[in-house]
Amino acid sequence: MKILFIGDIFGECGKYAIHSELSNIKKNYNIDYVIANAENTTLGRGLNWADYNELNTSGIDFFTMGNHTWHKKDIFEILSKQKNIIRPANILKELEIGKFGVGSKTILLNNKSVRITNLLGSTVHFKDQQTNPFLYLEELLEKDNSDIHIVDFHSETTSEKNAFLLNFAGRVTAIFGTHTHVQTNDTKIYNNTAYITDVGMTGPKNGIIGAKPESIINMFMGNSERFRLEEQVGKYQFSAVVLEIDDLSNKPINLTNILIYQK
Repeated sequence: MKILFIGDIFGECGKYAIHSELSNIKKNYNIDYVIANAENTTLGRGLNWADYNELNTSGIDFFTMGNHTWHKKDIFEILSKQKNIIRPANILKELEIGKFGVGSKTILLNNKSVRITNLLGSTVHFKDQQTNPFLYLEELLEKDNSDIHIVDFHSETTSEKNAFLLNFAGRVTAIFGTHTHVQTNDTKIYNNTAYITDVGMTGPKNGIIGAKPESIINMFMGNSERFRLEEQVGKYQFSAVVLEIDDLSNKPINLTNILIYQK
């Protein structure tokens, strides 16, 4: 079995990259199923109905999200009505945003039960509205009996992501880091768990993690305390990984990174 996981789709450029590259990638790698992080799809923050429908008909089978999940009001209805999307699971239950959708789902793929889980790292600035992702997954694993378990760990720091791997290695099939938008060169299979610190971003290749540079550089120069996130235009990059799983043992046997720059 081969599963393609696409890193954070960012804005119009990210959608164009999907239209331009996905079909060929699926064919060339003989992909069985496509998962994509879509939290930055609509204007760099969130996901609306139009973009969900566009991606849904472009060859993506399942969607994960992140800290920008709730930036577009459509998401509440999308999470409530659609079965192929999850948001971060470890949101405080008493919050209104925690009442829509779920953070972990099991699908049937090639006669295998495949669980997909979305978790928000403690290092992501989210006004302490998330619970501890380590403890959440520990509790989930106590009752999980899926054949294959893929985790999108949406975290800010490399240290938290690496700690997550070492704690859960051998207990989940794959841990794919997202959120920082820069693909790392550390694909590995460690103790029967496939891992990459960050899958990277599918979106503008010449911005600052997808955004126009001006206001972000201005902030780093000390001229403002915050930056204004505006999506960059121009050529794209396509970031993803291909996970190959042995059909007999359900264990990962290969993890290949994909990083395509539009010429």
